[in-house]
Amino acid sequence: MIEDITVWKVFKVALPLMISALSSHFMLILDQLVLARYSIDAMVGASSASSWCTVLQLAIMSTTMIAGSFVGNYNGAGKYEQASTPVWQMIWFSVFLFAISIPLAMFLSDICIPSNLQTEGIPYFKVLMCAVPIHGIYHSLASFFVSIGKGYLISIGAILANIVNIVVDVILVFGYFGIDEYKGSVGAAIGTVAAVLVNTIFLFICFFRKNIREKYRTTNFKLHIDKMKEYLRLGLAGGISHMFETSSWSVIYYLLANVSKWEAMIQSIAFSVYLFMAFIVCGLEKGAMAISSNLLGAKKRDRIQNVLSKSLYIHFAFILAIAGIFKFYPELIVNNFIHFDIPPEIFHRAVNILWLVLLYFLVDGVAWIVAGILEAGGDINYMMISIASCLWALVTIPDYFLYRNGMLHVEGTWMLLFISVATSTTILYYRYKSDKWIHIKV
Repeated sequence: MIEDITVWKVFKVALPLMISALSSHFMLILDQLVLARYSIDAMVGASSASSWCTVLQLAIMSTTMIAGSFVGNYNGAGKYEQASTPVWQMIWFSVFLFAISIPLAMFLSDICIPSNLQTEGIPYFKVLMCAVPIHGIYHSLASFFVSIGKGYLISIGAILANIVNIVVDVILVFGYFGIDEYKGSVGAAIGTVAAVLVNTIFLFICFFRKNIREKYRTTNFKLHIDKMKEYLRLGLAGGISHMFETSSWSVIYYLLANVSKWEAMIQSIAFSVYLFMAFIVCGLEKGAMAISSNLLGAKKRDRIQNVLSKSLYIHFAFILAIAGIFKFYPELIVNNFIHFDIPPEIFHRAVNILWLVLLYFLVDGVAWIVAGILEAGGDINYMMISIASCLWALVTIPDYFLYRNGMLHVEGTWMLLFISVATSTTILYYRYKSDKWIHIKV
């Protein structure tokens, strides 16, 4: 993983991670696409609920994936027998979190979901929130395979998981084969949870394969409280900051949903399109983290600049390709989310919002690639605090005042999002140029 850094090398490492991210994102997008064919209330209600479940899900993901930074450093330094310890501590941490997610699912749904969306939103919220810690177990395992250069296993699991998700979603949402009790949003939520379970079980099977087990001592599942504290010291603040960041998106959606159902629908489409594209930068971020952590472990920090430049080449190539799709097929994209009558001006706004999403994504990709390098050094806290602070200060709070004065709309929100991400990207780049982001020593 630490030979000459080329565009192909970075892409080869990032590709299976892109596929994995696409799998995770597509599970939520598929819910939207399927529910759009069921009813607008189911689609918008599920979108409102998933935005809040994602708050905890991404916080757990950000926390548990600190294991990958340690695994990469151990792997690069040749200390293979220590590589499974951070993985198991993050798995145990995720299991403990069921004590939080289940009460949240039972008692928080009425508060989080706007009253006009609760019929479909609450069942979706309860199922997804109960199962959120499973994502932590999955990402603990996924970070291990990323950091030892076996990301292709994640791709295989992603394909299996999405097959399960598609089949279960369609059967339950529409009540095929006489299964009527799970029609609508709750069926989509069950499909998503089933897919994550399949993905996690597959990675566990790979984790215990003989060659992996013997080299990395993966059966050493003992709980080490002192080690867990060490990993959480670097990862937990980043996870809390990620929660702070994603809660900002949830508040934004909540405010737009209270403006009107049409604003909520346009935001659902815009965010789903962004989420679909985000698999690119998620893969590049984790790929940059995996390569950089191995370089740090091998004492070859001077080559990390090549990782950054090659990752940016790949990102900008994808931007050009997406811009071409938006130019020639914008109506086709929007039509996949709309299977009901809407006013022509609303459809026109939904098409135009795609360009604001792409502008945001252009800069957002740069931010996350730089963030991946900072993650390799264990600098997750600074990274997430910077991103979350910019999002709240420059988007969520201004949106609230716009809402109070009857001036809030989706287009203005995405303009503010662009300002926010441009600011956070600048902050992260200057952090990278300093010597303050390397906290892991092996």
